[in-house]
Order: sequence, then C-alpha cells, then structure tokens
Amino acid sequence: MEGGEMCGKSVSEEVKPEWEEGEVLMQGEGGGGGDGGAATAAGEAMAPVQIDVRMDVALLHCQACLLPLKPPVFKCEAAGHVVCCFCRAGHAALCSRAGTHCGELDAVLGAAKVPCPYKVFGCERYVVYHGAADHQRACQCAPCSCPEPGCVFVGSRAMLLDHFAAGHQRHAVTVRYGRPWNLGFSLSRRWHVLVGEDRSVFLVSLGPLGAATAVSLVCVRPDGAGEAAPQFRCKLSVERPAGDDKDNLVLMTSAVSSSALSTGAPAPGQGMFLAVPQELLSGDTLMLSVRIDLIRPAGGAPKSATPQARTPRRMQ
Repeated sequence: MEGGEMCGKSVSEEVKPEWEEGEVLMQGEGGGGGDGGAATAAGEAMAPVQIDVRMDVALLHCQACLLPLKPPVFKCEAAGHVVCCFCRAGHAALCSRAGTHCGELDAVLGAAKVPCPYKVFGCERYVVYHGAADHQRACQCAPCSCPEPGCVFVGSRAMLLDHFAAGHQRHAVTVRYGRPWNLGFSLSRRWHVLVGEDRSVFLVSLGPLGAATAVSLVCVRPDGAGEAAPQFRCKLSVERPAGDDKDNLVLMTSAVSSSALSTGAPAPGQGMFLAVPQELLSGDTLMLSVRIDLIRPAGGAPKSATPQARTPRRMQ
C-alpha cells in the first residue's frame, strides 16, 4: 500500500468492498413513508448512520513504528508513506520529510471503532482503534481467574462473584471504606471475598507460615489496570481479649496490591502480610479487623499533558 493514496482520493474512490450488495450492516436505517419517514429522517440527522466494515488493519498503523495511527498523521512527499506525529521528523532520514498533514485521514482514524476484546466477558463498548489498548487495560470486564486450586474458571469480576457463590459457596461480604470491620474467617478455607462500596473485589488469603497464620489482602483486577484504577490502603489487625498479660495485638498497614489471580491466591508470606500467632486464634476461626481506605478513586490519576515517545514494535 502506498500510504498517500488514502489522503488524495475520496472515500468512494478508495473503498472497494469485496462483499455482495446487502452484506454491509447498517445501524440507524429506517423505512416507511408519510410522517413515519419524516420522523426517521429527523432521527438520522441527529444520529449519523454507522456501518460495520472489514479492512486491512495495516491501514490503521504508522508505516514507520508500526503502532496504531493517532491524529494528527502526516504523509511524506517522496513515497506517500503515512506516519504518526512521533515519526514525522525521523522519517526524513529514511525517505523524506513527512510534511503533508492528512486531515481527511485524521477524521477516519477518529471514527474507526472496534469492539472491546472483552466482549465475551460482558463489555459492549466500541472504542476508537488507536485507543483500544488503553481501554483494554482499564476495562471493568477484563478477566481474572478463580483462586481455587484446580478451578479453571476465568471471567470478569462480576462473573467471578457469581461463580464464587454458585461454584464454591463463597458469598462475598460487602464493606464500606474508611471504617474497621470485625469479621470471622474460617481457617479451613484458604480465601475469602470482600466487596467494596464501588464494587471493587478483594481477596483475603489465609495460610500457615511456620507456627503462625499469614493473612494478606489483594484487590482482584487485571495486573495491567494502571494508575487510572482506584488505589487503596488497608489495615489488618487481630487483638486478644483484654486482661491477658501477653502481647494482645498484631497489626499491619500497607498499600493494597492488585492481582488477576492467574496463579491462584497469594502464597502465605508473599508480598505484604500479617503474621498471626497461634495463641491469637479462636479455634478454627480467625477474628480479623479489616479496614480499607479508598486513597484515590477510579480515573483520579493525573494525566501528563506532554506526549510520550512511543516504542516501535513489530506487527504480528
């Protein structure tokens, strides 16, 4: 493909569909006559007709770094290569300076949308192609794994909660942020589930660590959720009834880490954990005080106004 051809021709000249007439899926079309037809025309004036098409994905990638094109895009005068703004200056050393701005292609790139790759897990959004990777990292339907050994279930966090209840009889306990909750956890079960007021899912893991019991808490979400995801801190403590001469409190505070549970529940002693001595246990039950604080809500991370350089990669 000569990248400049898309910038110099109209859509009707460039697009040569391979399908038969009637195979293009139109969204927003209406029919009928009289007043019904007028109403349909008025509706279409407000909502543009959209179509589902198939095209070579290479047309949406920079011909220098091979990453998805994002407006503004440019064309070099020598061979018509279409490049992104990051590769515009460096392209001169390989071919010629990419000095022609392709405004028409900017409009196409801003409108080219693809379904979220996590549609099978419940996401129904269509996202701009060059922003699909960012959406994928933050998608609320991104899959996580069941922590139960031998269980191969994978699903969104909402699907996981249903699976925990139906498949493992583990019903989640709902907690509010910013206050302690005194909860009893059975030591015969290695993991237990909490749900925050914003529907964030937390896994409390228990396991033997020498003569003690290791307790940890993680937020269940994709490992690449990034800074746009909500950030939490937790405080875990176990207290002995008053009146005992021995030490009667163990306590831990830390930031809450994230895990997609792809390798199961965290192993005892992995990451930040609270070590609870045997004498602080109540038979087969661990009475644990849990406090989770929401430090930063979803989307609260500041975004840099300076464009970041992109690392080239090979297309598969």
